[in-house]
Amino acid sequence: MFQIVDSGDTAITVYLADRPSQHSLSRVLTFVDRLKQVVGDTLQDIVPSYCGVTLYFDVLRCDYFLLRKKIRDIGQALNAEQSLFSADEDTQIISLPVYYGEESAPDLARVAQACNLTQAEVIQLHSSQTYCVFALGFRPGFAFMGDVPEVLRVPRLDSPRKRVPAGSVAIAGNQAAVYPSASPGGWNLIGRCPTPLFSCRDGQPEVLLSVGAQVRFEAISRSEYIQLGGRFDE
Repeated sequence: MFQIVDSGDTAITVYLADRPSQHSLSRVLTFVDRLKQVVGDTLQDIVPSYCGVTLYFDVLRCDYFLLRKKIRDIGQALNAEQSLFSADEDTQIISLPVYYGEESAPDLARVAQACNLTQAEVIQLHSSQTYCVFALGFRPGFAFMGDVPEVLRVPRLDSPRKRVPAGSVAIAGNQAAVYPSASPGGWNLIGRCPTPLFSCRDGQPEVLLSVGAQVRFEAISRSEYIQLGGRFDE
């Protein structure tokens, strides 16, 4: 699949697959690399996610029709290649520590019951999977990761919480995430991570996870969580 769609006056979205997968994400990231090489100097931002890429361009520096042609040429070249676009086996895996204790996991018992598992089994399954970051959004540093083991796939809450603590580890459907800051949220909370996912120093944002990153969750004790800077809400 390859489709170019205008997304307003200064943005174009390119769809490269019908459904999200490691294959489609690898194809997206390859497209982004080639896009930067060919027209990177005329773009203001490139936002990859799931099955496509949205690029924002400067109308004063960019010829719209020439840009679309170059995008089409890159897409046609990708379609003509026989590469499987498999995930890079050398990609570093980022380990995120998680305290799965009751005081940090208000939905763990309910998730275990819904999945006909023990809480220990939920923790083991959740922490044994390698997750891929498919998109960033909702809040700065919020990474949408997949895929959650099928047996753990539970729906979002019927009524979102008004406040989810920063560092909350959550699942919903086939996706996992860590809330980088306190915010409303409707996902199932099964643990807490003490590692900051987003910060801003001297006006420069720092984001730990990026699209394409590989992530593993590592179960830790309560004392380890506190030693690593973890906090509990009063």
